[in-house]
Amino acid sequence: MFKFLKGVVGGSGTGLKDLPYNIGEPYSTAWGSWVHYRGTSKDDGAPVSIFALTGSNANDGHLAAGRNGVKHPNILSFLYSTEAETFDGSITKVTIYIVTEPVMPLSEKLKELGLKGNQ
Repeated sequence: MFKFLKGVVGGSGTGLKDLPYNIGEPYSTAWGSWVHYRGTSKDDGAPVSIFALTGSNANDGHLAAGRNGVKHPNILSFLYSTEAETFDGSITKVTIYIVTEPVMPLSEKLKELGLKGNQ
């Protein structure tokens, strides 16, 4: 099972240019170092969630934790993953992208429903 998970997070794609999904706007809430984006399939426009984790280089500790930290793989339907390098001046950054079925942060859903309350 761990070999399977390593393969899943290690990448099913070949980089961002080949990502078969469109990356949309990020949700305003954050979860650790991950950024949660709205997205759509390039094939049929179906909604997806895209989670991205960026590190300063391929050996960054955050990226290693992201690659090895997949838990409870049956809670969300995994669709795709890839890693991509981006160049920002003289700095190379590496980002892991994981695509899942569409999900929404609870705080966003509560706002959408107009629910308020005290904790």
